[in-house]
Amino acid sequence: MSKFRNILIRKLCEAKNLKTSKLNLFSSSSVRMSEQKSSANILEFLELVGSLKHIKRTGWVLRNVDNCESISGHMYRMSMMTFLIDDSLKLDRLKCMQLALVHDLAESIVGDITPFCGVSKEQKRNMEMKAMEDICKLIEPKGNQIMELFLEYEEGKSSEANFVKDLDRLDMVLQAFEYERRDNCISKHQEFFDSTEGKFEHPFVKSIVQEIYNQRNQSISNLDKQVNGDSKNNFNLKNDPTTSR
Repeated sequence: MSKFRNILIRKLCEAKNLKTSKLNLFSSSSVRMSEQKSSANILEFLELVGSLKHIKRTGWVLRNVDNCESISGHMYRMSMMTFLIDDSLKLDRLKCMQLALVHDLAESIVGDITPFCGVSKEQKRNMEMKAMEDICKLIEPKGNQIMELFLEYEEGKSSEANFVKDLDRLDMVLQAFEYERRDNCISKHQEFFDSTEGKFEHPFVKSIVQEIYNQRNQSISNLDKQVNGDSKNNFNLKNDPTTSR
């Protein structure tokens, strides 16, 4: 009887060990599958971020600007602008940098939608919210922070969010001025200056915008002098009695 009981106990232990082994194997397999899915999602997230390097900003495309900036180029310079923040501005520099990097992330899916695209503000917001939800799900729970930053920017919930909105406008007028100088077409992109007039709020940003205006006005003045000078020279040439006709 004792022998039979020992055999039974041994068999039960073997069965238990086999079950445990199978559970461990299943658990390891599940972990590997979970890790593979996580890696695939991270890769998809990174590819979406990378696509912003190749999507041109719509405003410049519509105006036939050659070799115009990409969305990521716009966000990169905004992010670099945050290094100019010092203690006197009383802003969280890291938060500003994060907001600048996140604010146009939805455009990796919906594209750069402008008022000229025939999409209402409500439609645009809904499209971008859905895009951000899809993007952030790929890297949960880390994506929660990105969504929080996006909402903070969109809703202007903080001083940092409003400051970064100013940087967004600053980068646009600076880019407009740069294209005018590069393409020798000073004042061509006046609409970008008109659309931001009176909207800058932070004194630090206002001071930089004023410098852009000063340099642009000087360029326009120099061009006017050149044009008037050429016109005057042409008039004198036509009325010069020594000039052969």
